Amino acid sequence: MSHEQSFTFYTYSMINDMDEDRWAHTGIRDIFFDTFDAAREAVVGLRSDIDSDPDMEWSPTRVEKIETLPVSAQTILALLNDGMGAFIRKYEIVETIG
Repeated sequence: MSHEQSFTFYTYSMINDMDEDRWAHTGIRDIFFDTFDAAREAVVGLRSDIDSDPDMEWSPTRVEKIETLPVSAQTILALLNDGMGAFIRKYEIVETIG
C-alpha cells in the first residue's frame, strides 16, 4: 500500500508582460502558505506597503494554488535537482489583486 501523499499550498507572483515559465529559477524566492487566506493576506499587506511609498508602484499580483506530486524519493529528488516546477502536479490562479 502506498503512503505517498500530495499537498496543496498557496503562493503569489506579480503579473508581468513577459511570457515566461512561471517556475523557472529567477533568483527571487517564492514564499508558500498553507491556506488561501494567508497568501491573500500577505499580498494585501504587500500592496499596502507599496501603496504607502510614493516611489513605488503596485503591479497586479495573482494568488496561486499548487498541488504537489505525491511525495516520494523520486519527486523530492526532482524538486531538489530541477526546481519547484518539477514537483507541481496542478497549478491554478485563484485570484488576481489589481
